[in-house]
Amino acid sequence: MKIRIVAVGKISTILKEAQEHYLQKLRSLEIVEVKKQRTKEEEGKKLLEKAKGYIVALDERGREMTSKEFASFVQKHPFITFIIGGADGLSEEVREKSNFLLSLSKFTLQHDIARIVLLEQVYRADQIIKGTPYHRD
Repeated sequence: MKIRIVAVGKISTILKEAQEHYLQKLRSLEIVEVKKQRTKEEEGKKLLEKAKGYIVALDERGREMTSKEFASFVQKHPFITFIIGGADGLSEEVREKSNFLLSLSKFTLQHDIARIVLLEQVYRADQIIKGTPYHRD
């Protein structure tokens, strides 16, 4: 499985170490950062330019999943791009052009924190697929 995360902006200094932790564990994952734009519509165009494969936008209106459901979902798609919008959220174009809308939580998450939560869940999915004891029921 190949995974790309396309996100607006750089991750904050205090969360960079957590991101690096997961990037070392997930060799088939890449992060592409898009510069913040004046509008979320402009950001949306930049995000979509970098998206490939099956596109999943992180959105509070999306579907929530358990970790096992997420692992099964990830396993079905050989190349997934997860899109994380900036502080103003996602443009309607991103929502419309995405294959799937995923919600990490009913909480509104700051985009840096959403990135770390997503990284942990991708790692957890990888471990579930491999059958390791990392995930406990």
